[in-house]
Amino acid sequence: MPDHPDTLAKYCPTQTALAIVESQALRWSAPALFADPFELNHRTTLAFDPHSLLDSVIRAACGMIFARDEPRGNSPLSTVIRRWRDEERFASPEEAEEALHELMARMVDQRQSAIDEMMSEWRQYTRALRICSFSTKADNLTAWQYYADCHRGAVLKFACGENTSLAHPKAVNYNPIRPEISSLKDQLNAVLHNEQLRPQDTFEDKFLSKPPTAKGEKEWRCFTEAGDEDGLRDNNEQHWYIDRPFAQDELKSVYLGAFMPVSDKKALLDAVKKHNPDTKVFQALPVAGKYEVEFTRV
Repeated sequence: MPDHPDTLAKYCPTQTALAIVESQALRWSAPALFADPFELNHRTTLAFDPHSLLDSVIRAACGMIFARDEPRGNSPLSTVIRRWRDEERFASPEEAEEALHELMARMVDQRQSAIDEMMSEWRQYTRALRICSFSTKADNLTAWQYYADCHRGAVLKFACGENTSLAHPKAVNYNPIRPEISSLKDQLNAVLHNEQLRPQDTFEDKFLSKPPTAKGEKEWRCFTEAGDEDGLRDNNEQHWYIDRPFAQDELKSVYLGAFMPVSDKKALLDAVKKHNPDTKVFQALPVAGKYEVEFTRV
């Protein structure tokens, strides 16, 4: 069984719906084009710099020296600190901090090389990344309100999964912790405990997290990568999108918003009839006595 729905719903204003049907293509955009200040992109920086990392490393190492329990693990630093504790090398945290500064600075410099390499890969990844966003069903009031022009737009429902243009959709998770490229805590552990880090392996996950306030959207995302043929080397961020074709039979149904103007309905119906004659079309209507919409076949 696939771990995703059979279809995904694209909520959009009427003009966007018309453009999708007329072109038989969906637009996949770089994160830099998203109208969300909390979305990470190629300009995102780390929440720490080498100086704050060094300060944190020194404080943490001093804490390990004077902690009640000796440090665990077999990292070189843990081994040295256990020896220092046995020898009672330092009389105070202040003395330890001064003595440790040069050693910790060398360790942080070594770590910084890995951080610089990670950030270079992050910028390459996010410049090339292209995302297309959907919801799960056509009756999502939150999505109708925010993405389909307050019920004046439309929903286009597409087949997804293997052998479609939306082969590997992934669900967005909703949690209060905003993702970071790599956290200070992770880098601290890498320096102090010699933990192996590969943030590059979880870059995609950074784009599958949104705050709990957006949970009603029930968003799914599909990912692809731009190549040179897609204008990847174009430095104008406004051009960082791909209009990728979908097969005619992938557009399964179209839903017209409850407030869609008559002229817009006619234009979209004509376009669907011309380009996707086998696609079903439905009209959204509010349900009496409920905060729900129902659909009647057009």
